[in-house]
Amino acid sequence: MEVIMASLYQKKGIYYLSVSLNGKRKVQSLQTKDSQVAKKLKQHVEFELLKELHGLNQKKTKIALKELALKYLIYDHNWSPTTREHAKYILKSYLTSKKLPINSASADSFKRRLNAVINWGSRHGYECIDLKKFKLSSPTARLRVFTPDEIKIIINDFEPIGFKGFCEFAYNTGGRSGEIRVLTEENLKNGNLLVNGKTGFRTIVLNQRASVLLDWFNYSKEYVSHRFKKECRKHGIKDARFHDLRRTFGYKLILNGIPIYHVSKLLGHSSVTTTERHYAPLMATEIEEFKL
Repeated sequence: MEVIMASLYQKKGIYYLSVSLNGKRKVQSLQTKDSQVAKKLKQHVEFELLKELHGLNQKKTKIALKELALKYLIYDHNWSPTTREHAKYILKSYLTSKKLPINSASADSFKRRLNAVINWGSRHGYECIDLKKFKLSSPTARLRVFTPDEIKIIINDFEPIGFKGFCEFAYNTGGRSGEIRVLTEENLKNGNLLVNGKTGFRTIVLNQRASVLLDWFNYSKEYVSHRFKKECRKHGIKDARFHDLRRTFGYKLILNGIPIYHVSKLLGHSSVTTTERHYAPLMATEIEEFKL
């Protein structure tokens, strides 16, 4: 029988949440001095901490990269045929030569895929014994966010209607393309979405508008990328990518005073540090403020 204990407390005015599971304990700062905000965050943060504590209780199976890669490839990732073939090519090439490409861009592509295999294995109870995660080169952070006028065009003028709704849904949830482009009723849990994201399963909170827009979307990665760029070109929106909708969502939350910890959880980042790394350069630039 599991013994769970959770409690809020203050330290130097900041609220913290302490969660214990069968004697193991984790503490997380809620990054707020407001008791009402802390109470609202408690349930979501408690759920995330319990997931981490469950992970601490699970002993991972040690496995070689060759076997882990095979399990990774046969898993149902809901990939397009092109993505699957590219993943197979990278893993086969690396397992055969044990070397990365000389070209830096190609090498980073290999590193990202191999890191994805290791991360996937960790989430599914495996520990790779013959390869550690690669450190990626640090490209210049992309700072593009959409202006209010551009958002109006996207949610009013994009075609077809279903895709327009999908774009507005992304803007209202901050969901990654891979998290929301294929949805079923099984994803809907207690009025929100439970999706398998970049960092594992996470909850996407649906605001009132997102709840109205929710549909069982079924788009390929290639369609989303190409259609979005095509519509942007047609309407004169320059240097635009679908992922910029997610960045705009996070940016408007910060502008409206939402605590960074809450923003991090809404975006599904692995840590607050990740959120700060993505948005600190953006906050230092002079970008027109806009409201939710």
